[in-house]
Amino acid sequence: MARLILALALILSGAALASSPARAGEVCNETSFMVEAAKAWRTATGLAAEGWVRIAPGGCAEVGPDVETEQYLYARSTRAYTGGVREWRGALDVCVDETDFSFEGVADCEALGLEVRQFRRLTEDERERAVLVELEDFRDRAEEAGLQRLLQAAGYDINIIDGYAGRRTRRQIDAFQEDAEEDFGADRGALIEALHERALARNRGVGLRVCNEADAPVAAAVARAVGDGYEARGWWRIAPGACAHMLAERLTAGESFLHARLLTDGAQRILSGSDERFCVAAGRFTTAERENCAAIGFEAAGFAATPEPTDGAVSVVLTEDQFQDPAP
Repeated sequence: MARLILALALILSGAALASSPARAGEVCNETSFMVEAAKAWRTATGLAAEGWVRIAPGGCAEVGPDVETEQYLYARSTRAYTGGVREWRGALDVCVDETDFSFEGVADCEALGLEVRQFRRLTEDERERAVLVELEDFRDRAEEAGLQRLLQAAGYDINIIDGYAGRRTRRQIDAFQEDAEEDFGADRGALIEALHERALARNRGVGLRVCNEADAPVAAAVARAVGDGYEARGWWRIAPGACAHMLAERLTAGESFLHARLLTDGAQRILSGSDERFCVAAGRFTTAERENCAAIGFEAAGFAATPEPTDGAVSVVLTEDQFQDPAP
């Protein structure tokens, strides 16, 4: 029934979007990542949203409604990279689907099996041209930096992502072309697309994936060994029947731990076997602190060790009977 409602919303929105003026604003990618962008905007029946538009490093694409319309932007890196998905976001909650979507007036994300992402309101100038950047300001070096990062993600010997073409980068491009049995010549776009597909195939399945088969939503956090210590991150809200890709790095045995709370009406139930202690906060958080939680305004919470990985991947399926009974 939920999917039927969504299908109707898509049909109705298709007519609404078709009547919009054709001149959409540009989103330009000056980062070193292949990104997927989505936009949202207000209509008479609620929020409209559409995505995903893939934009290569150094490239631009038209996304969303007419530039005169108030609009919001969200973007994420693809799953081609280790280290997790990077986000460019804001504060407005918007329903999105994991795959390509376009709908209007959908507000109850959980009922339709949709995810929630936080979109950023664009200024009037950004409606014409919004630019995605990262800490390193690559600008016109974004394409080269993106090529380097994809080579690295595909398993080639790239140590520094700086956007400057050097001998090491050229050697690794030659190595990839030899492995792919194809010479891309001066066609940088085709080279980047081929590298992206190679990196996706290598990294899409690695990391920690958590699925919720309980009858209530789950709030989840993860801790992972980093250097000589640990880093804990949260939260992911996982609806019944949904999954979350919580870590995208290749994992080894004994380095990752999961905290999960079943959000029932009466009380929160904690995942059984949560014997390791890490710090968590009430809202979204990242912390390397493990011992002095209260001193930084956090609380200590129990985490359970995840199963041993297979080829760098761990999959956890949460069911109702895995959670402790609520305290009396």
